[in-house]
Amino acid sequence: MKKETEPALSTAVPEKILVIRLSAIGDAVRTAPAVYAVRKTFPDAVIHWLVEDRCADILTDFPVVDGLKLVPRRIWKKMGILKRIPSFFRFIGELRREKYDLVVDFHGILKSGLYGRLSACKRRVGYPKDIAKEWNTLFTNEKIPAVSSPLSRYTRNFLMARYFDVDVKEVNPGLPISSDDKQMAQEFLTKYGIGLQSAVFLYPGTSARGRYKRWAPENYAKLSDMIQLKLQMPVLIGWGPGEEGIVDQLMESASEAPVILPTTTMKELAAFIGASRVFIGGDTGPMHIASLMGTPVVTIFGPSDPIVNEPARFTPFRIVTATVDCSPCRNKKCNHLKCLTAVTPDMVMDSLKAVLSEQNQG
Repeated sequence: MKKETEPALSTAVPEKILVIRLSAIGDAVRTAPAVYAVRKTFPDAVIHWLVEDRCADILTDFPVVDGLKLVPRRIWKKMGILKRIPSFFRFIGELRREKYDLVVDFHGILKSGLYGRLSACKRRVGYPKDIAKEWNTLFTNEKIPAVSSPLSRYTRNFLMARYFDVDVKEVNPGLPISSDDKQMAQEFLTKYGIGLQSAVFLYPGTSARGRYKRWAPENYAKLSDMIQLKLQMPVLIGWGPGEEGIVDQLMESASEAPVILPTTTMKELAAFIGASRVFIGGDTGPMHIASLMGTPVVTIFGPSDPIVNEPARFTPFRIVTATVDCSPCRNKKCNHLKCLTAVTPDMVMDSLKAVLSEQNQG
């Protein structure tokens, strides 16, 4: 039997590969550099990416994959069980007809393992027990070597790429943002007299599930005022669906009005981030989008693990966090969040100044 720590040395070069990272947006973005490396290792293979429809927009037209296989989660949620079951099996039939000869499971949970197994692919590579969750290891038949210490998700994903080629280099693959999206962002900024690479981009929101990771809107308001008054730099405020209330609270507390972005698609949001000098926000998908757009990051961490969730190392960043005995944690019902209340606008401002100084020196 093949040992979990045994590298893949004598396997035939795959012709058709299915990589799996189903969600969320930030995690899909963090997987992109590793998928780019898999393409470099297997330049002639057909590569498909299995991803849930709600997270696919940011990956559409990603040049190193030949197509996205969309799990229609949104559609299934609207169906009754009698329609959902046959729809699921039709989808599995589509995967089987592709006849993949390699599955690379970057997600490492039960449903990603099931999709890999149900694809009928014989070679399924995944994470060992110290990384995989929810019995995922039952569905993969090759495991990358075990690790003994916490790793950033970027590093963990890249271990998978290095399983196939130990010499492959980690680089920033960028994101597939169209010229139309970039032009829209530029025209909006021009309307407000904001030049490219001159604004600080603030993203105060998180997903609903990540609300316990949000720094207070009032703090973002104070920070926005400081940036405009002390640094004489314009401030952009980005937001997503369901985050309108956060922006309203920020605006009520701010004495210097920042520029609020319009409703955007995920790629339009990425275009605005890419057109900015620095990104500031919490542990969110847009923070990782900033890394791949090449925009330096100042990120505010409370309960988030600063090792596991750090930005990509190929783009400059600073993590602002306070030392408290209960952090990191995943207590979504925490009633004090002292790990976040201990982070002050002055602390974030100091990190912003350090990033700007490095840019000026460069």
